[in-house]
Amino acid sequence: MKLNILIVLIIFAGATSCTKDNFYYSGISDGRHEGKNMLEYMQAHPYDWDSTRVMIHHAGDDMVKLFEGKDERHKEFTFFGMTNHSIRRYLLQHNLKQVSDLDAEWCRTILLKHLIDGKLYRKEIPAGEPGLYETVGTGGTTLTTLAGTKIWTYVVVEEKNGVVQHASRPIYIRFEESGRLLQVVSGDIEPDNCLVHALDYRFTIGEEE
Repeated sequence: MKLNILIVLIIFAGATSCTKDNFYYSGISDGRHEGKNMLEYMQAHPYDWDSTRVMIHHAGDDMVKLFEGKDERHKEFTFFGMTNHSIRRYLLQHNLKQVSDLDAEWCRTILLKHLIDGKLYRKEIPAGEPGLYETVGTGGTTLTTLAGTKIWTYVVVEEKNGVVQHASRPIYIRFEESGRLLQVVSGDIEPDNCLVHALDYRFTIGEEE
């Protein structure tokens, strides 16, 4: 009987601690990744980032240099990252077989629309609330991407039994160009040169425009 209770407790603990975002398990590991630049981190986590890594290489040497942390103009950056699922869905929808079938300059533009200068941690993002029809709601903060476009981002502070000190703070972003509102499924992933907030698997590249 004691053994059965112990097994139940272990299963319950695992089910309630998958990600600190408190959304659904995405399979994306988060936290600090010492000694790896962004491309090395992606290479170590191919299930979620392999197509993204290929897209970066396809977009040109300047994108590779940036994600390797070798661009003197942008030594640190934040990447609202599209995963493999977002890229593969676009390929499927457009009857394309591989990332190299995409236009390289278009890939570069899409990547730049997901990048901002400096590391923006979850704790630095103000609380906000989306408007019913407005592109930008209340609170939050508006960011300028490396493509020159605007992203509005905010967190929702989810109280637990009236306590907010250790409450979940899910991140949301809205591309002002398209009005598309997205959820971050795993935030504060931190290779050496950048910070990554991984976007919802249901997002499809091209929806930024």
